[in-house]
Order: sequence, then C-alpha cells, then structure tokens
Amino acid sequence: MDSGAGKNGNKYEWQSWPSDSLEGMPPKRRRLVVWGLWWFLLLGVLLGSALDAANIPQPWRTLLAVAGLAAVFGPLTRGAVIETRQLRAEGIDLPSYPVTRKTLIFTAAITAILWIIFAFLVANDRPTFPLLPIVGTVWLGYQWLRLRPLKAPVQRGDGSA
Repeated sequence: MDSGAGKNGNKYEWQSWPSDSLEGMPPKRRRLVVWGLWWFLLLGVLLGSALDAANIPQPWRTLLAVAGLAAVFGPLTRGAVIETRQLRAEGIDLPSYPVTRKTLIFTAAITAILWIIFAFLVANDRPTFPLLPIVGTVWLGYQWLRLRPLKAPVQRGDGSA
C-alpha cells in the first residue's frame, strides 16, 4: 500500500481522490481493475485470434481462455482481498458502489443481449459455450441480492402517510 501521508488528514494519498475513480482506489484493487480492462480490451482479443489461428476448437478455446483468466486474476484478486482486510483492520472502510434500479436494468439488458447473441450463434450451428451469458446472469443475481429495497413511507396509526 502507499503509506505516504495523504491530504485532508487521510492516512494514504489515494484516499484524497474520489472513491469512484482509479486514483481513489487502493493500489492492489486499482491493479486488478486495470488488468481487467487490459484483458477484456486487448488480451482477450489477441488470445482469441491466436487460438483461432491455431485452429483450436471452441470448447478448448474457452477452457484455455478461462485458464488464462484464472492465472492472471487469481493472484490479483487475492492481493486485493488481503489489502482490503488490512485496510479494514486499520479502520479504513472502502465504499462499495450502491446498486440502484438503473444499474440493475443495465445489467439485465446486457445479460439479455449476451443470451440473444448466444441463441443466434446456436441457431446458426456455430459451436459456442455460454460463458459470458452465465457470468452475466450470476452477476445479475448478485446485484439483485444487493439491491436495497426502497424505503416504504412510514404508516401512522391514523392511516395517513
């Protein structure tokens, strides 16, 4: 962790930044996010192209991609979790993003699009594995469980709200 003195009485420099920015994340969590973006924007395409050029059939292609993801993100995730535990032990709670109806609807729309693409590929006899739609569905379920119900108006004894 960056142990330099932060601004405004914060223990770490990264705490001075907004928590929803890359600069406002602890270093190991930031590294995890940057590698995730790097993987999905560039490395995933390059790996897919290389496996396609090597004429590796689809089920094995997916397994190799998942193995690559696990090899890269396993240690990164472990480091971010350990860092979060250390910060909590120091009394620093990291804010998590709130799940709103808008984020839930957006996630549901993306998941539906992924399932539609999968169904289209299956209908055209293209061998494929629904890894992304499954992950999207699991993420949607996780967000659904995290969704905080809207507070109902307080009922008074006389029937008025």
